[in-house]
Amino acid sequence: MKLSRLFVAGAVALSFTATAALADYNKGFKYYSKFIKRKSHIKAPQFIKILGVQTPDELKALFKDNAKPLIEKLKAAGKDKAAAAVEKIAKKHKLKDLEDFLIGIMNGKIPAGCG
Repeated sequence: MKLSRLFVAGAVALSFTATAALADYNKGFKYYSKFIKRKSHIKAPQFIKILGVQTPDELKALFKDNAKPLIEKLKAAGKDKAAAAVEKIAKKHKLKDLEDFLIGIMNGKIPAGCG
C-alpha cells in the first residue's frame, strides 16, 4: 500500500517537472502579441510568410544561435521593428515559447485576433 502511494506521488511529481520543462504555446502567443504585433503590427500568418518558411524544421533552423538567422531575415525584409522585438524576446524571455507558437500557427492553430 505504501509502495503504491509512493509510486503515484512520484509519477505526479514527475509530470509536473516534465510539463514545466516544455515550451508553452500560450506564453509564445503572449510574447508575440506584446512585443512583435504591438510594435510592428504584423499578424502571425503574415509573419510566417515574411520569413518564407514552409516546414517547422525550416522555422526551427531560424531559431538557432539565439535567433540570429531570424533577426537577419527580418532586417533583410525591412521589418526592423519586428527584428528588435525578437531581440528583446531573446534577451528577456524564452525563444522556445515563441518558436512553439509560430509552429502552432504553421499547423493551423491560429488564435482569435492573430489571423
